[in-house]
Amino acid sequence: MNRVRNVIKLHMKNKMSWIWVPWMILGLNFVISFVIALSLNEDETMNTGGLFSVFIYMLVTGSVTLKDTFPFALGLSIRRKDYFLGTVAMASLVSLFTSVLLTVVSLLEDVTGGWGVRLHIFKVAFLSDFSPIVACGIYFIILLHMYFMGFAISSVHRRYGGAGLLIFFIAAALLTTTGALLFSHFALWGLMFAWMAHHYLELFWWMVPVVAFYLAVSYGLLRRAAV
Repeated sequence: MNRVRNVIKLHMKNKMSWIWVPWMILGLNFVISFVIALSLNEDETMNTGGLFSVFIYMLVTGSVTLKDTFPFALGLSIRRKDYFLGTVAMASLVSLFTSVLLTVVSLLEDVTGGWGVRLHIFKVAFLSDFSPIVACGIYFIILLHMYFMGFAISSVHRRYGGAGLLIFFIAAALLTTTGALLFSHFALWGLMFAWMAHHYLELFWWMVPVVAFYLAVSYGLLRRAAV
């Protein structure tokens, strides 16, 4: 357990990247959007996609974590298992912290009527029907999904190098293109979007086993990855 704590402390030395930068991006987005919203007519509202920058940032963070800390951690004689567990713990703590803050600011946005200028940047419309606890849980799942997807992709690069990562992206592109062609050929897009519209909550919960898959793949690759 002490070794896992040491890994968390190692990550915490870079609080700027883990915690402050995503909220600085959101803050800047909020200020710009607020200034623009001041010029709106009284019957106009402004909806932005600024909230999604946090999720994209988590994907990027997951992608660069290994490059920034894995060789250094092993150089300190930290076991690969402890590094993996400590990184999972750190990502989970940051995701939980971020989820709670996102829930709080979305509630404030609702209470203030869009910050007094009908600006909607944190509140997601389809989450309005759920309690704050459920909304927080959904934020948490999405953040974990984005982080560990990036982490898994980075693990492929760490294990197999640039050539392996290129093969991975080519295979992913082929699968995606083939799936899109099949859906178009059999006219399944409408059915898929209709199903998603009625079962979107279940899609978020299905991210849980997907995250577990990312973790299993990442751990298996890191056990044999070169430093």
